[in-house]
Amino acid sequence: MIKRAFLKYKDDKNFRDTVQSSFSSLLIRFVGVFTGFLATVITTRFYGADAFGIVTICIAILSFAVIIGKLGFDMSLMRYIADFSSKENHAAVKGVFLKAMKVIVPVGIIITLILYFSAHFMAQNFFHKEELEKVIRYNAFFVLPLVLMLINSECLRGLNKINTYTFFQTAAVSTLATILLIIFIFIDRGNHIPVYIQFVSIGIAAAMSLFAFLRYSSFANHSAVHEIGARHLLKSTSPIFISTLMQLIMSWAGTLILAAHASEADVGIYNALLRISAFTNITILAVNSSVMPKFAVAYSSSNTNELRQLAKNAVRMIFFSALPVFILLAACAIPLLKLFGKDFSGHEQPLYILLIGQLFVVFAGLPAQILNMTDRQHLLRNIAIISAIINVVFCFVLIPSYGIAGACIAQIIGMVVWNALCIATVYRKFGFWTFFK
Repeated sequence: MIKRAFLKYKDDKNFRDTVQSSFSSLLIRFVGVFTGFLATVITTRFYGADAFGIVTICIAILSFAVIIGKLGFDMSLMRYIADFSSKENHAAVKGVFLKAMKVIVPVGIIITLILYFSAHFMAQNFFHKEELEKVIRYNAFFVLPLVLMLINSECLRGLNKINTYTFFQTAAVSTLATILLIIFIFIDRGNHIPVYIQFVSIGIAAAMSLFAFLRYSSFANHSAVHEIGARHLLKSTSPIFISTLMQLIMSWAGTLILAAHASEADVGIYNALLRISAFTNITILAVNSSVMPKFAVAYSSSNTNELRQLAKNAVRMIFFSALPVFILLAACAIPLLKLFGKDFSGHEQPLYILLIGQLFVVFAGLPAQILNMTDRQHLLRNIAIISAIINVVFCFVLIPSYGIAGACIAQIIGMVVWNALCIATVYRKFGFWTFFK
């Protein structure tokens, strides 16, 4: 098996490129996960679990606003830019980027105004915490910067700048936040300091991502050519927008519903458990970063065999790299939770529940990404709606009675439904399974 794997790496250029780019992306993601983990530990130990709960609530609000602000343009731009970049059509890259910005920037400004003026209502009537009003108002001003950072990073992925894309998606904000949190330990330990640091980090990372895209796309050296019409671009983004919104609902429903029924400390504990379990996702995201543009190129050239082979290679790399991480987290759950402080001890069972759900995701491969990159966005949209409804229903049923454990159970139910339906749909449309055999 080792010999066959080595020969495949030597002779198969696509496999070799996927392994190399996935490995470098994995290293950067480890930096991002480590700094995110470190920022969480610093916040909970030096600023308190309630401070981390405030950060989590603000990021949840910001995440929903950003999904609306992106309107699905991030995935569409990545797909079209990957196609244009493979043909060295830099003028078309500039054209499709500018066309998207004409929609994204005004929408981001509108969302900022809505969030700013609704801060009092949200703090008082939804979260029942009037002290959050000021923070939510500040939060509003970072909708557009975060939208632009995520859009720019996906455009960089389309240009095959996988390492730069991975840095802005996973490591830029957390690295900056960790550095500033360490500095402010010696200056001010107010419970709002971590959330303000998060805002500053988003602003700096957004400026850096725009500079990187302009540089790598040779933006100033070409005149824009509009090969994709506005109507076609919007038509391709709308199913992606709905799918992403449903996925975000699945990710944050537990946090927001728990925030309405429990304390900030419980919200912080639940999100710390999510971050620990997300370590198993790091290899999935690393492989995903390098393979998704290849899915788009294989589909545009009508090469189903290459698409099948890419999916097969991807799930193998995901499984063998993620399994040791899963085993390590399951074995070290108790000491890991002790790192976060005394409030986190005794929550091993919810962590095990989340890890079981993550293991199923590891087995599933990348079926959703295949649907997104092969003009099957409408099918993924339908799957996302079904999964999100199931997830939210279980959140409302389980959280009032079981608290953090109920939120964890609802989370994995949504994950299993999402991946199972995606696997079945890929098989029905393309004739191959994406899960690990």
